Amino acid sequence: MKRGNKLFYGWWIVAGGFILNFLGVGIGINAIPVFLKPVVTDLHFNRGDFSLYFTIVALTMTFGAPLAGKLLEKYNVRIVMGASTLLLAAGFAAYSLCTTLTEFYIVSFFVGVGHAAAHIIPVSMLITNWFNKKRGLAMGVVFTASGLGGLFFSPVANHIITEYGWRNGYLALGLLIGVFCVPCAFFVMRKSPAEVGELPDGAKADASATAVVEEKGFSVGQAVKSPVFWLLVVMIFLIDAQAMGIQQHLPAYLTDRGRSASFAANLLGFYLGMIAVGKIILGYVSDRFGSGTGFAIFTCVLGGSLMFLFNTEELWSLALFAIAFGFGNAVITVSLPLMTAACFGMKNFGVIFGLLTIANALGAAVGTPGVGYLYDTTGSYNTAIWISVVITFVALAAGVLAMRLSSRAMAGTQA
Repeated sequence: MKRGNKLFYGWWIVAGGFILNFLGVGIGINAIPVFLKPVVTDLHFNRGDFSLYFTIVALTMTFGAPLAGKLLEKYNVRIVMGASTLLLAAGFAAYSLCTTLTEFYIVSFFVGVGHAAAHIIPVSMLITNWFNKKRGLAMGVVFTASGLGGLFFSPVANHIITEYGWRNGYLALGLLIGVFCVPCAFFVMRKSPAEVGELPDGAKADASATAVVEEKGFSVGQAVKSPVFWLLVVMIFLIDAQAMGIQQHLPAYLTDRGRSASFAANLLGFYLGMIAVGKIILGYVSDRFGSGTGFAIFTCVLGGSLMFLFNTEELWSLALFAIAFGFGNAVITVSLPLMTAACFGMKNFGVIFGLLTIANALGAAVGTPGVGYLYDTTGSYNTAIWISVVITFVALAAGVLAMRLSSRAMAGTQA
């Protein structure tokens, strides 16, 4: 980690990214399921309609992701990330003022804009810039934060909601994002090692040689025309639709099945904590055996985990679900950037990754209300769970095929 007596600054990037994801994703995405039932009960919304507020967040992130990638490559990342994080914090706190679905939807637009360049896309881009040999490990470490944030903030949010109401829950958590994430984005993050006179960790001493390697890869046009790109789009869309659909409705599902709100919040937190563990392991497996192998193993675990969710009467079954579902969900944040780099190179990573995250956001946009409307239609979450099992294994097939085709495609761009 050190070069001479100096700590490699890339590890400060990891620390900063950890903070941004701990609060930005841990609160802004992973802790919000505990708000669903209290809000719809208080304001008399149905679950499908209220879930659309998360869809609007996801769709705004969808259209903002490519622009975020371009802004991050062209301008000072601290300014872009700092402004986005400030907007995210203000928007999340503004939910506390909403009284109608329309107001929730309007605020969600601004929250989505904030999310677009606040954490996942910029942090993934920065990690790929700062690390070579330890890229998978660094990616795994930095993205454990979102799971740990959910582990910590889900019960915290539930406690605030129970004691002080859901409005104070939104306000308090929005303030936390602002107080900790905005200074971190402005003062810690740096775009590349060149800004501080260093080389990527694990790179050879010959800086010019490193630069040549880093510039190899697809143009944006070549990537979009490649079947590999569209296979990754299918993979990402289906996995995120399944994962976010289940996650956002998990507390409501558990309380419907007779579990208490505190138990549901704690199980949600435990599952999110298992994501953190899974990301570390997936990062190591990806470094050791390849990003495609890591993806395939963990996606199988993700699909199989849902079978344990039917047996809510037994604590052991729910515990196994939380562990396996948490481990499997690590593919969303760890495998996607690693597979993007492996398939298309680093030449235009920021823009290509931003385009692929459109599918990520669309999956969340469809999956979350989709599960809600299936519940509203059938009176049960069982149909949604079975559909989720099927689409997970379809996503597995798409991802494996993409990785098999990508090596030949990359060889063609470097010939």
